[in-house]
Amino acid sequence: DAVGTAVVNQYIEYVACGVIDMVNIFQPDIVCIGGGISHEGETLLAPLREKVVQERYSKFCKRQTEIVAAVLGNDAGIIGAALLGN
Repeated sequence: DAVGTAVVNQYIEYVACGVIDMVNIFQPDIVCIGGGISHEGETLLAPLREKVVQERYSKFCKRQTEIVAAVLGNDAGIIGAALLGN
Protein backbone atom coordinates (compact mmCIF):
# COMPACT_ATOMS: atom_id res chain seq x y z
CA ASP A 1 0.00 0.00 0.00
CA ALA A 2 1.03 3.63 -0.43
CA VAL A 3 1.61 4.40 3.27
CA GLY A 4 3.79 1.32 3.78
CA THR A 5 5.83 2.15 0.69
CA ALA A 6 6.34 5.73 1.92
CA VAL A 7 7.51 4.51 5.33
CA VAL A 8 9.98 2.05 3.79
CA ASN A 9 11.32 4.68 1.38
CA GLN A 10 11.86 7.15 4.23
CA TYR A 11 13.60 4.43 6.26
CA ILE A 12 15.95 3.71 3.34
CA GLU A 13 16.68 7.45 3.07
CA TYR A 14 17.73 7.57 6.74
CA VAL A 15 19.92 4.47 6.50
CA ALA A 16 21.46 5.79 3.26
CA CYS A 17 22.29 9.10 4.93
CA GLY A 18 24.33 7.34 7.60
CA VAL A 19 26.04 4.98 5.15
CA ILE A 20 26.89 7.86 2.78
CA ASP A 21 28.48 9.77 5.67
CA MET A 22 30.60 6.74 6.64
CA VAL A 23 31.65 6.14 3.04
CA ASN A 24 32.58 9.78 2.48
CA ILE A 25 34.51 10.10 5.74
CA PHE A 26 36.30 6.76 5.97
CA GLN A 27 36.18 5.38 2.40
CA PRO A 28 36.09 1.76 3.62
CA ASP A 29 36.50 -1.17 1.25
CA ILE A 30 33.25 -2.70 2.48
CA VAL A 31 30.22 -1.74 4.57
CA CYS A 32 28.37 -4.69 6.12
CA ILE A 33 24.75 -4.09 7.02
CA GLY A 34 23.93 -6.33 9.97
CA GLY A 35 21.27 -6.82 12.56
CA GLY A 36 17.61 -7.34 11.83
CA ILE A 37 17.57 -5.16 8.74
CA SER A 38 20.12 -7.40 7.04
CA HIS A 39 17.36 -9.98 6.50
CA GLU A 40 15.71 -7.63 3.98
CA GLY A 41 18.45 -8.51 1.49
CA GLU A 42 18.31 -6.82 -1.90
CA THR A 43 15.00 -5.15 -1.05
CA LEU A 44 17.05 -2.85 1.18
CA LEU A 45 20.51 -3.11 -0.37
CA ALA A 46 19.67 -2.29 -4.01
CA PRO A 47 18.08 1.15 -3.33
CA LEU A 48 20.69 1.80 -0.64
CA ARG A 49 23.51 1.19 -3.11
CA GLU A 50 21.85 3.50 -5.66
CA LYS A 51 21.66 6.35 -3.16
CA VAL A 52 25.27 5.86 -2.05
CA VAL A 53 26.48 5.89 -5.67
CA GLN A 54 24.67 9.20 -6.23
CA GLU A 55 26.09 10.91 -3.13
CA ARG A 56 29.59 9.52 -2.58
CA TYR A 57 32.60 11.78 -3.05
CA SER A 58 34.77 9.02 -4.46
CA LYS A 59 32.86 8.57 -7.74
CA PHE A 60 36.00 8.63 -9.85
CA CYS A 61 38.31 6.61 -7.61
CA LYS A 62 39.41 3.13 -8.59
CA ARG A 63 38.49 1.71 -5.20
CA GLN A 64 34.78 1.83 -4.42
CA THR A 65 33.02 0.79 -1.25
CA GLU A 66 31.03 -2.41 -1.50
CA ILE A 67 27.76 -2.60 0.46
CA VAL A 68 26.70 -6.08 1.53
CA ALA A 69 24.55 -7.85 4.11
CA ALA A 70 26.55 -9.19 7.04
CA VAL A 71 26.95 -12.95 6.91
CA LEU A 72 26.03 -13.44 10.57
CA GLY A 73 23.02 -11.12 10.36
CA ASN A 74 21.30 -10.66 13.69
CA ASP A 75 23.28 -13.49 15.33
CA ALA A 76 26.62 -11.64 15.47
CA GLY A 77 26.19 -10.60 19.11
CA ILE A 78 25.24 -14.09 20.23
CA ILE A 79 28.13 -15.68 18.37
CA GLY A 80 30.57 -13.10 19.71
CA ALA A 81 29.40 -13.69 23.26
CA ALA A 82 29.75 -17.44 22.83
CA LEU A 83 33.31 -17.01 21.55
CA LEU A 84 34.25 -14.99 24.65
CA GLY A 85 33.74 -18.13 26.73
CA ASN A 86 36.53 -19.97 24.91
